[in-house]
Amino acid sequence: FTMAEHKIHVFLRMRPTKKVVAPYELVDEGGGVVIETIKENMSTEVVNNSKERHEYRFAKVFDRDCRQEEVFELVALPTILSALDGFNGTIFAYGQTGSGKTFTITGGPEKYEDRGIIPRTLSHIFNEFRIRSDYSYQLHISYLE
Repeated sequence: FTMAEHKIHVFLRMRPTKKVVAPYELVDEGGGVVIETIKENMSTEVVNNSKERHEYRFAKVFDRDCRQEEVFELVALPTILSALDGFNGTIFAYGQTGSGKTFTITGGPEKYEDRGIIPRTLSHIFNEFRIRSDYSYQLHISYLE
């Protein structure tokens, strides 16, 4: 993906769970996910055992076993490189409480490879500053949780 395409890219990261909540299948080489749920009639609280199929499309779906590095390279890196080329860029993590937003953005405290998007971004930006020494940069960063 390049930011020069001027598109909003939406990614999905599936959080690991201790038990399977609903069966799912990644489709279109990781560009979509199909989830099957059992229909329930909420007014009578009766389960009729027929399945309902829901299909969602994204720029990329990260499965439960994806690594932080993979998320960084596909989600953040194009935004960073485009920002260094003069485009505005935003990475926005959205989801319910406990869905893994903080882990994805800031990372885990125990292992270096669990660093999230922010520490990886800062490291990459300052490496790019050293490489692109013929440019002058002014850096402003904001983070809100």
